[in-house]
Amino acid sequence: MIWPYASGARTRSAAALLDGWLPPGSIQLERHGLVVPAPPAATLAAIDDVRWNDLPAVRALFTLRGLPHEGEGTVHGFFSTPPFVLLEEAPGREVAFGVLGPFWRWRRGAMPDRVARDPAGFRAALGDGVIAALGNYRVEPAAGGTLLSTETWVSAPVPAQRAAFTAYWLAVGPFSAWIRRMLLRAAARRATRTAARPG
Repeated sequence: MIWPYASGARTRSAAALLDGWLPPGSIQLERHGLVVPAPPAATLAAIDDVRWNDLPAVRALFTLRGLPHEGEGTVHGFFSTPPFVLLEEAPGREVAFGVLGPFWRWRRGAMPDRVARDPAGFRAALGDGVIAALGNYRVEPAAGGTLLSTETWVSAPVPAQRAAFTAYWLAVGPFSAWIRRMLLRAAARRATRTAARPG
């Protein structure tokens, strides 16, 4: 099956925390990255602290989709709050998160059929064959500063899941890529401002 809107390079220079959460057969949907002129730890802190109020167009899309969020809420807080679950963190290096589906059944104010409350519950759901999306944002040293990147994967082990998800991703994939690029740019602006401050 052809997966629509797969974006960015599918390889990276080093293993990621996220790799330990991807069931066999998981498919990478997109990967985006940019180089930020700031140290890695400061860059990761910057993306953690991006507020949705910094991205009004993204907030509008979240509202249309019915995703619960607060304007002053941070990216880190968003991916730590149901229906998302924070899976694992490497301080100063990476944050991995996930959410259970089926995503196309979500409605305004309604949660997925099954919500993981913690990493153990998420792993158990993966073992039961529940469709899931997994993602991360991470930093790596790079020429000129730090490579800030984000990946999005899906685990859809049942053929019917894959077929339904393909139709869903055809509709939302372009918006997902746009949101992630906007998020990276907002984090880069925040990290660059912080790095430029004296002292």
